Amino acid sequence: MNWYYRMMLSYTPIFFFVISSVIFLFFSTLNHSSEKKYLETNQAIVEQTMQNVDANLQLIERNVVREMQTDKTLQAFFNEKPKSLYDYFVIQKKLVEISSSLPFVNSIYIYSDHTGKVLSEAGMVKLEAFKDKPFFDSHQSRSAAIGWTSPREYSQSILDDSTRKVVSLVKTYPFASDQQGAVVVNLNVSSIIDFMNHFNGYGGTIQLLDWEKKPFESTLPSAKEGGIYASSPYTGWQFYADSEHANEFSTLSLFSNMWFIIVFIIIILALVWFTFITHVSYKPIQTIMGKIDGYAARKSQELGIKLPRNEFKFIETAIDHLLKKSIDYEHLHKEDLLLRQRNLLQELLVGRSMLTDQEWKNQASALGLPHSYEWLGVIALEIDHFAAFTDKYKASDQNLLKFLIESAFRELMQQKEFQIQHVWTEPQRMAFVVLLQQSSESIQDRLVQVCEEFRKWMNEHLELTVSCGIGNFVHSIHNIAAAYHSAAENVSYKAVFGTNSVIDNRLRYTKQTGETLLCFQSILELSRSCRMDDGQWEIKLSRIFLKLKGMLISRADIEAFIHNLIRQLEKDMEALPSDIETIWSSEYRSRFRQIAQHAETIDELEIQLTAVLTELAGDRDKKRLNGKNHTIALQTKEYIDQHYTDPSLSLVQVSEKFGLSARSVSHLFKEELGENFIDYLLKVRFAHAKNMLLETDEPIQWIAEQVGYTHVISFHRAFKKLFNLPPGEYRTIYRLNE
Repeated sequence: MNWYYRMMLSYTPIFFFVISSVIFLFFSTLNHSSEKKYLETNQAIVEQTMQNVDANLQLIERNVVREMQTDKTLQAFFNEKPKSLYDYFVIQKKLVEISSSLPFVNSIYIYSDHTGKVLSEAGMVKLEAFKDKPFFDSHQSRSAAIGWTSPREYSQSILDDSTRKVVSLVKTYPFASDQQGAVVVNLNVSSIIDFMNHFNGYGGTIQLLDWEKKPFESTLPSAKEGGIYASSPYTGWQFYADSEHANEFSTLSLFSNMWFIIVFIIIILALVWFTFITHVSYKPIQTIMGKIDGYAARKSQELGIKLPRNEFKFIETAIDHLLKKSIDYEHLHKEDLLLRQRNLLQELLVGRSMLTDQEWKNQASALGLPHSYEWLGVIALEIDHFAAFTDKYKASDQNLLKFLIESAFRELMQQKEFQIQHVWTEPQRMAFVVLLQQSSESIQDRLVQVCEEFRKWMNEHLELTVSCGIGNFVHSIHNIAAAYHSAAENVSYKAVFGTNSVIDNRLRYTKQTGETLLCFQSILELSRSCRMDDGQWEIKLSRIFLKLKGMLISRADIEAFIHNLIRQLEKDMEALPSDIETIWSSEYRSRFRQIAQHAETIDELEIQLTAVLTELAGDRDKKRLNGKNHTIALQTKEYIDQHYTDPSLSLVQVSEKFGLSARSVSHLFKEELGENFIDYLLKVRFAHAKNMLLETDEPIQWIAEQVGYTHVISFHRAFKKLFNLPPGEYRTIYRLNE
């Protein structure tokens, strides 16, 4: 039995060494596998980033070419037909709309061979005075072959010395063989870089290199050998990421290989010792135990921790460490899978990627997403008053509330037996893709009912609201972007239907479509009333909003409306005395801009505009009442309003009435009311003339006499100069329109 116990003691250290070597071998293999997976994952991320950038650039190119070939407004810029300033304003507005629809920060300008002029967001200039002329001349004739350029410095205005780094695309119109002009799209390099690194999932920074492998951002170091590259077949650009962490894996791999050699040698010695102990004695067991103690001491020193001397405890610790590594790897794999699912939905919904039904089935199956459907629908949920939401809550609370909204709606849809997939497409907007096995009016009603239930739940449990937009049903994943666009467009109409609402196509069609541009003349009149202090601005503002409430208007339309009003008020306030213009510049301009940022509905806009215009009018009146000049100007205005029918009414007559020189009266009228004496007299006379033309059947001779003209020819000439129509034609045309 003594010999038996000696053998048992001999097997114990041998067993320990064998298990230890297996553990070290496993770690070595796991290290090599992790290194390979690390490089493959980062290569996939870089290639995915390249595909996302290429998809956006191709989308920009297709959209610009399509707009140039289909939009009549833009095509009018290139023809020889004379155009007014308003025509150029409409074309410029169309350029701004195209620019705002593109995914990157950009600027667009177009050039016409017929006029030799360049039109951009900054205005219209001759090509010779355009600061980007050298680039345009060098690329116009070969634009079809060049594609997107390398980074370059770009400044749009000769009055602005600041430049920004852009990449450009030049397209001739309509085609090179019959060129009538060209369009140039400039994308901010910083916007592209921000897009690349916002969703790449990579620990480091992905650099964008040109054809010569030079970084787009000059502040970044040059690309190193051995890094991760992906070459774009569309632009020829290189996407680069360093592999510093891969070098760390290589160092660990070398360390593991060294230990593998050491362990292998120990195993050989152990086998030799086992044979010797078996035939001779048990005493070498003490030597083996000494080896274990020495190894434990060295390992403790390397790791900076004290390892237990118990052999079984040592093996238990090693296995626990192995399990922890495996769990971490599995968690990383799940996170990567979730990111890929969201990226796929994001690209499909915004139109950056288009799949056939079979491709969708394959990719969805690989990512673990449900994919069976007969019809597809999209619901867009948007947080109301998002600017106030971000001001009220810190970032962590915002994310928590978003997760709560997302989870609650998902659970409600699942309770109603709807198959869904979801993704946040914008900071304030989430899209739910609903997979339907049938499409009918009852399905539409059920979706509206679910959204109404969720809206009520939000009102009861959270201190915020959401608006829901239900889009069109589509039969193929290929058209899912159109369904999302319909849902997003419907939810944007909360501007007219109100926040905390559910909007589908049936509700949308209860309003007539309209353009806020129709209110442009009303904005001019409102601003002029504020400038002239005629007491009519509240009535005109009410009429504007009465018209807007009958239109189908989005949040973007509200913002465009208020910005148009700001620009017109800016012009009119500049014509008033300096103290009033100072009040506008220092206080009210910023308040109007805040309204543009925060007002989400027509009702909110009306309340806020009425309040701020009332305060502006009050401050203006206080300033004016402090001076005698304003009183004289108002008396002059009142005299004109009462005696405009007098043919002899003139500046001299009015100046004699108030005991001042004609020059003084003219100066006071212009300074206090922002309009020339004669211009205001003509405006009053012809306003009455227009009303009489449209509301009575009196002869034009009689109407001319009623507004202060003794000779009908003079009246006829002045009327045509102001309205581009003779009085008789004006009466005929506008009566028919009514």
